[in-house]
Amino acid sequence: MKNEILRFIQEQIEYEFDEPELLRQAFTRKSYSEEHNGEYQNEILEFYGDKALEFVVMKKLAEYYGETTLNGKYASQKTEGQLTELKKKLVCKKMLAYRIDIFGFANYLLMGKGDEVQNAQDQESVKEDLFEAIIGAVAIDCSWKAEILEEVVDRMLDIEYYLENGFQDDKNYVDLVQTWCQKKYGCLPESHIYESNDGYECIVTFPNDFNEFSGQGYSKREARMNAAREAFEYLDRENKWILPIDEVGKPDFDSAINQLQELFQKKYIGEPWYEFWETYDDNGNPVWRCECHVSGFDTYCWGNYSSKKYGKKAVAYDMLRYILGLDKL
Repeated sequence: MKNEILRFIQEQIEYEFDEPELLRQAFTRKSYSEEHNGEYQNEILEFYGDKALEFVVMKKLAEYYGETTLNGKYASQKTEGQLTELKKKLVCKKMLAYRIDIFGFANYLLMGKGDEVQNAQDQESVKEDLFEAIIGAVAIDCSWKAEILEEVVDRMLDIEYYLENGFQDDKNYVDLVQTWCQKKYGCLPESHIYESNDGYECIVTFPNDFNEFSGQGYSKREARMNAAREAFEYLDRENKWILPIDEVGKPDFDSAINQLQELFQKKYIGEPWYEFWETYDDNGNPVWRCECHVSGFDTYCWGNYSSKKYGKKAVAYDMLRYILGLDKL
């Protein structure tokens, strides 16, 4: 894992490590460690992160739903059973995996060959482990300082949003804008927070875009949400919200030809077209050079294949991934 990736991750979770190697370890799967002479892996950090996460969530629930009464007792708006259900929803596998997807952190996992073959980075359990390992790494690095742990968990999990809006609301603007940017550019938007006279100001920008979206708030979270709302409204107003990948779905090798055609029919791209040349290898076997072009694109995809049918699928798939911004040629 390159140092610039480590810096990027620290910027996203808004915590700078004294020992960046702890963060690298959080992203190191056991399968990678076993293939690289027993390099430190993240399982022990998952264990500590699970406990640190539970502590922060319980603290948040206690503060959000309860208070100390005048006679020194503690009173809660929620019953034990209701609090248990809320805690389960906040720290369940599905939620932690979803939050990792928002940040795109699974893309940076260090995995062994077996994990890579199985696309382990797409599994919810692996993303859950990664979330906990990051929190565990922060806990060790900051010597378990509660304030720091709470800030990082708030950034990564956004607990108050779900307590205020429930778990079915689709207008978490920070999540929506970050997911859009991941699809469009393969990265998160840049986000900078500054202290202001009235609290905080957040500035959000997209790659290769001169627009800036700002939001103010009495807390960092409120400022970030207001800036994201402004960005969301801009994307919606300019009809930029729906991306080509939303129309055709993730590239599929067997369907790539039809997916390209669908993008053309919906006027996202020019018309795709193909060229083929038959040659022969040294043993006299036929070899097909296949090319996929799209009107309006100077770049095209090509390759040599033993089958014309297979080759057409392959170059269409490569071209589709390029157009959707998933690969660079």
